Amino acid sequence: MNILLGYHRHLVEIMVFIFLLNMLLPFILRNFVEKSIFWTRVGYFAFWGLWSMVAFSGLIVWLFARHPMNLSIISMLALLVLLPILDIYRAIKLKRLWLLEQNGLSFNTIVVGLELILTIAVILLAIFGH
Repeated sequence: MNILLGYHRHLVEIMVFIFLLNMLLPFILRNFVEKSIFWTRVGYFAFWGLWSMVAFSGLIVWLFARHPMNLSIISMLALLVLLPILDIYRAIKLKRLWLLEQNGLSFNTIVVGLELILTIAVILLAIFGH
């Protein structure tokens, strides 16, 4: 069980790192629009790949550990649903902004920052909520 929990924890840590990259890369590349759009799209694929791995590993840990439903489990499941909704909204809105030839830097920062804050809040709840 500790191996599964460790695997899940490391995937969540990598996901937090991807959130930080998704938030910082547009600032670094703000003068290079094509590169910024390319790396933002790469960030989408990284997010979805890690999201699916975190979701699958978390559900496996939950099923095998037979934990009762508590606040931290409910918050993880809610975040499992909320993160894709936020990321799809970010993708659609950024595409519209790019078609209007705007960079969408502040919008991207707000949405990814919100995803990062929600993820860290759930991590802290899972650590200290027992």
